[in-house]
Amino acid sequence: MTLKRVQAVVCLLGLGLVIAGCGAGKTAEPAAEAAAPPGQSESPPQPNTEEAAGEDAETTPSDGKQEMRGSAGELYRLAFEAMFPMDEALNSDIKYIALDLSDLQQLTDADRRHILESFAFREVEVRDTTMEELKKEEPEFKETMVLQGVLLKIEKVELGEDYAVIEGSKYRSGTGAIGAKITLELKDEAWSVAKSEMTWIS
Repeated sequence: MTLKRVQAVVCLLGLGLVIAGCGAGKTAEPAAEAAAPPGQSESPPQPNTEEAAGEDAETTPSDGKQEMRGSAGELYRLAFEAMFPMDEALNSDIKYIALDLSDLQQLTDADRRHILESFAFREVEVRDTTMEELKKEEPEFKETMVLQGVLLKIEKVELGEDYAVIEGSKYRSGTGAIGAKITLELKDEAWSVAKSEMTWIS
């Protein structure tokens, strides 16, 4: 083999090694991420747990009067509400409405709240108290016999299977008080006032 041919072969071998080395040193391009199928997002949306929890916890507001249907709280609430407008002159310039619930031992805490809250819209203080307690709070009562508010009290209850007759009193002063008689009926598991009347006046 002549010298020129040897040199040519050597050059070709060297060129091949250079090309191979260049190809081996070249890093492969990262494969493109597979596209998501049409109509499907790459990652499914996660449920809003706070919103879902809020929807689960949400309840329909309860109607207080609906819950108290047929209860003792509803019965006495209606009786007190029927008594209060009687002889409206006694309500003039009152600072509070006092309801004496002390003798109504069968009332639950929910019954008491229901009765007291029924007078809340009248824009004066509503209290669960007795005449004796009011006398202690108002020292001038001993001389004037006049309360700063009005006191409603249940004194007698006749209870039948589907009716009730409640007698009570409304007191403002020694010469400003009345007796009341409220007849109620139970129909469709709910109490309603059938008749209300004054029985005495002082």
